[in-house]
Order: sequence, then C-alpha cells, then structure tokens
Amino acid sequence: MQFYEDDAFLIDTMARFIGAGLGSGDAAVIIATESHRDALDARLSRHGLDLAAARRAGRYVTLDAARTLATFMRDDWPDATCFSRSVGRIVERATDGGRCGIRAFGEMVSLLWADDRRDAAIRLEQLWNELAGRTKFSLLCAYPLAAFGHEADGAKLFQICGEHSDVIPAESYSSLVGDDARLRRIAELQQKARALETEIAHRRKVEEAERRARSEAEAANRAKDEFLAMLGHELRNPLSAVRNAIGTARLDPSRCERALAIANRGADQLGRLVDDLLDVARITHGRIALHVQRLAFASVVERAIESVRPLIEERAHRLTASLAGVGVEVDGDATRLEQVVANLLTNAAKYTNPGGEITVAFGLEGDEVVLRVRDNGMGLTPEMLPRVFELFAQGDRPLDRVQGGLGIGLTLVKRLVEMHGGRVEAQSDGRDRGAEFIVRLPAAIATTDEAAPGAFADDERRACARLLLVEDNVDAAESLEALLEVLGHRVRVAGDGPRALAMAQSDPPDIMLVDIGLPGMDGYEVARCARADARLRHVTLVALTGYGRDEDRERARDAGFDHHLVKPVDPNMLQDLVLQLTMAAAPSDVVVH
Repeated sequence: MQFYEDDAFLIDTMARFIGAGLGSGDAAVIIATESHRDALDARLSRHGLDLAAARRAGRYVTLDAARTLATFMRDDWPDATCFSRSVGRIVERATDGGRCGIRAFGEMVSLLWADDRRDAAIRLEQLWNELAGRTKFSLLCAYPLAAFGHEADGAKLFQICGEHSDVIPAESYSSLVGDDARLRRIAELQQKARALETEIAHRRKVEEAERRARSEAEAANRAKDEFLAMLGHELRNPLSAVRNAIGTARLDPSRCERALAIANRGADQLGRLVDDLLDVARITHGRIALHVQRLAFASVVERAIESVRPLIEERAHRLTASLAGVGVEVDGDATRLEQVVANLLTNAAKYTNPGGEITVAFGLEGDEVVLRVRDNGMGLTPEMLPRVFELFAQGDRPLDRVQGGLGIGLTLVKRLVEMHGGRVEAQSDGRDRGAEFIVRLPAAIATTDEAAPGAFADDERRACARLLLVEDNVDAAESLEALLEVLGHRVRVAGDGPRALAMAQSDPPDIMLVDIGLPGMDGYEVARCARADARLRHVTLVALTGYGRDEDRERARDAGFDHHLVKPVDPNMLQDLVLQLTMAAAPSDVVVH
C-alpha cells in the first residue's frame, strides 16, 4: 500500500510497478480514476511500452474505478459474491489461466474512503485479500495522505495498514536517503505529532469552555425571558389593584376607606418589587455600601418578624420564634440584616401551604451567630437545591403563581450575608418535605445594651414645619402636598427651579423638598444656588429622586443636599424626617436614608 502527497508521485509509483510487470511478461489490471489512467498511459508510452498490443493480448486492462465499484456495492456495502463475479473474473481472465503473473492497481478503496465510507473501504481491502488467496497476483493500493487529516482517522488507518503486507509512507519520507536522514525525519514527525496532540487538547478545552459559555448564556437568556414574563405578571397584579381601588373610590365614596387600604397595599407591593430589583443591580455591581454598627441580633429578628407578620397571618401560618441568643450581637447594617431575615421568612410563608408551620431560631455557635428558618412547606427537589440562590431561579410554578415573587429574594439573602462576612445554606429532604435555611454570621463581642430611642411624643408629632415642595409632576406634587398638609405642615409648591428659588428667597421655608429631575434647572443646580444664597443657607435641603445608588447619594451631598429620599417615599419615614428636622435646634450633620 502506498501513501502519497502529490499525484505526480503516485503516477511515478504506478508506472514503476506496472511497467516492471509488463516488461517481464506479466499482465496488468488498472482500476483507477480517468485522470490517473490517462496519466499512467502517457508515462508508460514514453517508456517505450506498446500498450495497444498489450490491450489486444488482454495483458493491459484498464477500468474506471467508480463504475467498477458500482457493480458490487449493495446498500453502500461491498457484496462478496458480486465482487467475485466482477473484479474476480477480470483478474482471472488476465492471468490467462494461470500461465502469466498479474499486477493490479486498485483505487476503489480510496474512493470509498474519500466518500466517508470508511468501514466499507476496509471491507473492500479484505475482499481483495480473499481474492488473492484464490488467485495469485500482486496488488498496489494507494491512498492520498490528505484523506487522513483528522485525529479520528488514526484507528482506521491502522486497520487499513493491517490488511497489507507492505506499507510505504508518502514521498516526503520515502524519498529520504540513508538511515540517519530517516531517523531524523521520524524524530521531527514525532515532535509534530506531539505538538499536534497538545494543540488538539488545547482546542478541546477551548471548545468545551465555549460550549459551557454558550450553554450558560442560553440558560441565562431563558432565565431573563422567564423573569421578564414574571415581572410583567407581578407588576400588573398590584397595578390592577390600585387602579380598581381608585375606580371604586370615585364611583362609591362610601367605600373610599377600604379602597385606600387596597391601593396602599398595592403601592407597598410595587415598592418592594422595585427595591428588590434595584438591590440586585447594586449588589451585582458592587454599589451597596453597608452602614455597619453594633447590633443586638434579637432586635433585628424581631423587626423582621413584624414586617412579615401580615403575610404570615394572611396565610394562617403558625410562627414559632425561639430567641435563645437574646444577648448576641453582630456588627452589621441593620436594614440589610433585617432584609435578610424578612426575605427568608417571606420565602417560607409563600412556599408553605396555608396553615403551615414556620420556625425561627438563632443562637451563638462557637464564634458565629446562627439563624435557622424552617418550614413544613413545598420543599426543594435535589435538582433545585444547588440552584436555589441563583438569580431568577425558581422551582416549577403552577399557572396561577399564587406564591408570586421574581426569584431574586434568596439571591439578595446570599449576597447580603456574604457582604457581612457570613454564609448561607439551604437544606431540604425533597418535595413537600419542607426546607430549612441556615445563616451564619461572625459574632461580635457583647456590649452593654443602649437604650433605644423612643418614639416621638404626641406634641412632637404635631409640630408644624414650613415646607417648599419643588416638583414638576403635577400628580406627584398634588398628592404629596395633600399628604404633608394632612400631617399638619404648611406647604407651598413650585413646578420648576427658578420659581422655587424666587419663592424661597421671598419667604424662606424650614425645609425644601426638591425633585432632582426638574426641567431646565435640575434639582442639583437648585441646591447649589440655594447654598450660595446667604438668605437660604439655614434651609434644610431634601432630595426627592428615583435614583438610589451610592453615587447618586454622593452627588446629592456634593450639590448641598442634607438628605436624600428615594421615591416612592414612605409617608412614615417622611413624617419622621420632617419632625426630626423641625425639632432640631440647628441643621444636623448629613444623614442619608
């Protein structure tokens, strides 16, 4: 068997093999492509062989490889009987009853290989060998080396070589003279093979990494699409409630109080959804700064329980709180740690059927404060358990989606806990077997409790402040003005920056509540102008904005604002802030809410 790299080398090899046989009186059978047959005829004729006479004597038989192959292929497989009838009889006739030798060249196996019918090519090699066992002849097969350019071809190549008594490498090796040159060439080929294996291994790793990246990107894209669908669902529900409540109040004033309660709940739900979305974005991009202080962890848990109690009572759950670690303290952000506990309780309440059991317990274990929130609800499947803290990850939901939510609450829990130097894990025995979430935080050295600031006295809550509200949105301005007046404050409203400054200069207020996104002169410019005016330097400036990132708060400080409130503003928070500012003897240090 001859491997070759160039057709010219193949024709030289064929001419030597067939020419030597014809010159010694042997017959020749050539089963090749038309181009190779024509090239061989021309080469042999130049060497002085009378091919016409040899053909007439039946000693030079040339056949087309493709047409001959078709005579014995059945269902893409070489049929032994048909092979014997076609090729076998041709070879037998050429031997003239065994009175002369025969040399044969076959290119049919090469055609099968090129057509990616590798097993069929090997079977044809075996049929040639079986024919050689019945009829004596010498066979030369040839394969272009380029046909073995893939790593997977290696095993088949060894099989083909095993079907031949002699294997001759391609011309780049066989043309070398001397053992030393050939050994050097072997060493070079070994190095290239090793380099190729290394390159293949590297490419496989790259391809695998790309495959994983594509798979992850596709999964993330699916999760994003599912999230957007859920977001639309979750936003429409409270919006529908608010709109229906407004319509009810307009049509039937006697139901106004109940309608307002419904609208208030819907607004609260919308606010929580927006807050969760913003928190995820801030944490993901590292834009949340913790306001760390020494905290009694029992107070954190108690406040979280109170915030979630309406949901727990609505679903008729039984909540058991075991606060064994009353004296335990942590160093952390009170708001964020309350958010962690509240999210875990909310998750337990949503994914436990009405009338379920929820247990909250915490205590000191070594140098860690360990919080456990357990329920007897839907539980987690083994497939969901390792993914439960992934962004937008949610288990199978019925179409009614009674649990609600966007699949980001537990992601916030994990990232906020990690920001506090802690860790969180989920445990479950399976579907409908309940779940337990365990939070571990570094414990702080206990200190003496400080008295918590008490609530404002009634006379303080009745304190009246002179307010200037700067808001270009008419509905937002009118609703906030009405709220502040109900709370007992004197309110004036300006719809843009220049008018606000003019009103403030003519009658300076105690507090200016300034929307940042004003037309023309924005809220930052209003603050800078107010701070530059000696008549307004005592006025407390409060920014009202939909932007709540740390850089937004920093920009507000730089512009001269004393406080920064994110819309929608909680009425209780606003009232508390106004009362603090009203009761203070002088403007306080900058505080960010």
